[in-house]
Amino acid sequence: MGKLIACATDTNKNSINQDYCLVVENKIIGISGVIIADGIGSHFKSEIAAKFCSSKLKELVEQVQTIEELNFEILYKDVKVSLMEFAKNSDEFDFNTIDKNSSLGTTLICILDCGNTYFIAYSGNGSIWHIDGRFNTFGKNYYLPWNSVNLLNPHTIEQDGKAALYRYLSISDRQYLPTILILNKNQFAPGEIILATTDGVFSNDAVPIGKDSNNTIWIKGEETMPILYSQLSDFLSKNPKDAKAEGLEFVLVQYLSELKEKTIMHDDTTIGVIISENTIEYHQSIYEKKLQ
Repeated sequence: MGKLIACATDTNKNSINQDYCLVVENKIIGISGVIIADGIGSHFKSEIAAKFCSSKLKELVEQVQTIEELNFEILYKDVKVSLMEFAKNSDEFDFNTIDKNSSLGTTLICILDCGNTYFIAYSGNGSIWHIDGRFNTFGKNYYLPWNSVNLLNPHTIEQDGKAALYRYLSISDRQYLPTILILNKNQFAPGEIILATTDGVFSNDAVPIGKDSNNTIWIKGEETMPILYSQLSDFLSKNPKDAKAEGLEFVLVQYLSELKEKTIMHDDTTIGVIISENTIEYHQSIYEKKLQ
């Protein structure tokens, strides 16, 4: 049984979707994963930056000849340099007249399955969830499974009551080098699922935290995550060994459609998913037991 990887993006706006996502695969060294980007809404042509940076990073990752060359600091630097060259030579706008500090800005998340480990890099915000394969064994009184952890610490600060990004890819002098994580796989059942999302699904800096009149701390729940877990659970309950990446992509598309129908999609929204081999094997065993 192989792993499953897919991504999807959608928007509830009438304007251009400023998010972008891609599945990446390097057959030379046997790695694969997802790349997602969230063009900064206040930036000029940010949708171009999101697409360009995602596509360039995919190109660079797929050209790597050895695992030792998989250096995210170098890769992100090459993406940044390429974005600058692209902007300087673009026919769509005049590089010399645009405001460099508010043009072509985008977040960039990359997660690669490298055999026994996941290589993770991100600049900006969003979320990266490390989810135990038994995520759907909790009772309904639990809002979210406790074995699901968001690993992404947003590159944002509080500014005038709002979250402001201080690290992202752009044509300005803004800091862009990524935070890098290496996560060892669970080599046994039930494995894990890795999710990457833009802040349209979840981001720690987008979850309101405050105090009530009695000075009691409260945290607002995020409706998008339980819906996602429910749909992934349904997907894995149906003979998972025969599932295809196209089927997982369809689930993600349906998930985004449900967010729009429930009017809880508040922005461009993108998600990438890696379901490990051991998680598929674990859920296949459950499926087969139910048939006995």
